Amino acid sequence: MKNVIIIVLLLLEFHLTGFSQNVIIKGKITNPSSKNISILIYPFAEKSQSNELLLDENDEFEVKTTLNDIAYLYCLFDEKKEEELIFILEPNDTISMNFEAKDFWNTVIFKGNAAPKLEYYKEDFLETVIKSDWKNLSSQKIGSPTLFFKRLTEVEQLKFKVLEKYKHKTSPVFHTLSQADIKSTINRKIIYDAYQRSQKLKVPLDAKLIPALYRQKVIEINPPQNEITAKSEQYPSSVLYMTALAYPDKNHDIVEHLEDYFQAHKSLFHPAFVEVLSAEHLKEEINFKGFNDEAVSKVKSFEKEYPNSRFLPLLKEKLTEKEIFAVGKPALPFTLQDTAGRTVQLADFKGKVVYLDFWASWCGPCIAEMKSVKKIKAHFKDQSDLVFLYISLDEKENDWRKAIAKYQISGTHLRDDIKAKECVANKYDSGCIPSSFIIGRDGNFHAIQPPAPSENDGKGLIKVLEETLSKK
Repeated sequence: MKNVIIIVLLLLEFHLTGFSQNVIIKGKITNPSSKNISILIYPFAEKSQSNELLLDENDEFEVKTTLNDIAYLYCLFDEKKEEELIFILEPNDTISMNFEAKDFWNTVIFKGNAAPKLEYYKEDFLETVIKSDWKNLSSQKIGSPTLFFKRLTEVEQLKFKVLEKYKHKTSPVFHTLSQADIKSTINRKIIYDAYQRSQKLKVPLDAKLIPALYRQKVIEINPPQNEITAKSEQYPSSVLYMTALAYPDKNHDIVEHLEDYFQAHKSLFHPAFVEVLSAEHLKEEINFKGFNDEAVSKVKSFEKEYPNSRFLPLLKEKLTEKEIFAVGKPALPFTLQDTAGRTVQLADFKGKVVYLDFWASWCGPCIAEMKSVKKIKAHFKDQSDLVFLYISLDEKENDWRKAIAKYQISGTHLRDDIKAKECVANKYDSGCIPSSFIIGRDGNFHAIQPPAPSENDGKGLIKVLEETLSKK
C-alpha cells in the first residue's frame, strides 16, 4: 500500500432546519505503510474539495465537516486490494474506527452514534462479499443465465435481510437510501451481464435477455422513485438503465444513446430524478466536451427550468473551469517519452495539425476506435502535416507496447504517468477514455471531442480534420 487514502464523498441538500450540522470522522490505523492521507470531499451539487493530511504520531486521523443532509463516506485504505468502502452519513454523525491497515473489515471496531450503520456495512460485506463472493458472479462463469439470475436474486435477498436487522437501529432515511444502494449494485450486475450477452449474441440490449422466470422481479423499480431515493449516489442512473431495459426504444440505444432515451422519456421518471439526471448529464457533457456555445445554452435552459436548483452554481462554475478547453484557446503543453525513450513535447508539432488521442490497452471502446481510425489515416496518407499523437494511460509499459503492435496503431506514441498528480490526462481532464482533441497549426484547440472515427463511417472526423488543415 503506497498511501492510506480516505475519500469522503458528501451529498449535500438543504436540511429542513436550514442549519449545517457537525460530523466528525476519526480513527486509528495499526501498521500503516504511509503517513499520508488524502481527503477528497465531493459535495452533491457543489464543488469538490481536496485536502492532504498526515497521520499524527499515534497514527490517528480526524476529519471534521458540516452537513445539511445525508452524505456518502468513501474509504480506500489499501490501493492494492482496490476495496471501495461506502458509508452513508447523516448530520450530527460521529464515527470512530480503529483498524489494521491491511485487513479493514476483519479488524475494524466502530464507536460513536453512527456505529450501528457501520456495523451493518461490516456484516453486509462479510456475508455477501466474503462468504458469497457475489462480486465475481456472472452468467459466463456459471454457464447459465437462469442460474446466474437465481444466484443474483439470492444475494439480493440476503442483502435486504442483513439491512432489515438494522432497521430499528438506524434512521428511516438511512434505511431507504440503503435499499436504493443495494438495488443499484444488483442492477449494475444485471446491466453488465445483459450487455455482454447482447454483444455475444449480436442482439439488441433489452429485458428479453433476462430469463422469463426472473424478468418481472428483476426490472421492478423498487424502492420507488421519490425525493429520498433521488439522493442515492447511484440509484437515479440505475433506474434510468433499468427503465430503458424494460421499455426499450429502437431509436435510442441504451449504451450509446442513453441520454437521448432519457430526454425522450422524461415522463417515466419522478421530478426529483429528472432534475438529478439532467444535471448529471449536463455536468458530464461539460466535463467531456469543454466550454462551447451549446453547453452555455443548455445551462441557461436548465436554469430556466430549475431556477432554484442547487446544481446551478456547480454547473456555472464547471463552465468557467472548462473555458481553457474552448476552441481557440492554447492547447495545454506537456512533455512525455515515446516508445524509443525520446523526449517529446507538444510544442514539437507546432505548424502541424495534431489529432491527440488518450487511450489504454484495457479500454475496449478505445481499441474499437483504433480499428476505425485506419480508414481516416488512409484518407490523409499524403498529408505530412497531420500528426496522430497517442497518449496511453497504461500503467505497465509492456501492456502499452503489446497493444500498439497487436492492433498495428500507427502514429506517435507516448505513455502518461497516471499516478502522478500532474499527469497529462489530469491536465486534459481525460479520465474517461477514449478522449480526443484536434490542435491547429497555431497550437490552439480546434475541436474538443470531435466525431469519433467510427461515427458515420468517419465522415465527420474527416471533415473536421480537413477544416483544420485548411487553416494556415
